[in-house]
Amino acid sequence: MNMIDKYDLPKEELLTLLVEESKLAPQHQLPGEEIEGVNVTMQFLRDETGQVRYLPRRKVMGYDLDGVIFSMKKAIECTNQKLGTNLNIETMEAIDYELIYYATMDEDIQRKIIRESTPNRKMVEDLAEEHLNGAEIVLITARHVSYAKETIESLNRFGIYYDKIYFTEEKLPLIIGLDIDWFYDDKPETIAAIKNHKVRTKAVLVSAPYNRGATDYDYRYKVGLE
Repeated sequence: MNMIDKYDLPKEELLTLLVEESKLAPQHQLPGEEIEGVNVTMQFLRDETGQVRYLPRRKVMGYDLDGVIFSMKKAIECTNQKLGTNLNIETMEAIDYELIYYATMDEDIQRKIIRESTPNRKMVEDLAEEHLNGAEIVLITARHVSYAKETIESLNRFGIYYDKIYFTEEKLPLIIGLDIDWFYDDKPETIAAIKNHKVRTKAVLVSAPYNRGATDYDYRYKVGLE
């Protein structure tokens, strides 16, 4: 079935088709080049925080990237271009979120999204304030580690501060292991897992139209997309 034939499918059938196609896609390969100043592993440290020091415990603030630090608008635009859909950030539903995930798995599309996405200004301003008040800033993203270079370049380009950044879909073990005080994510499943695990971390759902039905969280954080 070519892409034109997909345009008329109901969203549920289109999502099923995209999921099946994703199973046939080639697996990510780690980049052959080294990333200056960092080690290509799951964890990335800023140069100036690489030295171990014995300091009083700081508050640890954790953030997801896509839909939290960065806007979903570029991912929506790329999805609409690929599928001929008419998704909109103001009216997105949960199934639209899944459509975007599978429609943008192609490496070229992913790199384009990462390079061209813009920050959610309110969230970035609050992150900067936490940093200035002495908090440790930890970013945990489900992006594949092969996109580390583009991700770090984008963070640096917008002046977004962080102490550590991790690339993994298994966020909960990291959140527990790093003893994160507050974690911000737009995905209800991640926030519910934190809250239901009875950890000390405050689970903050970054509010968006596609997660308005979620009820399992400690707090909702509004960035103006509700």
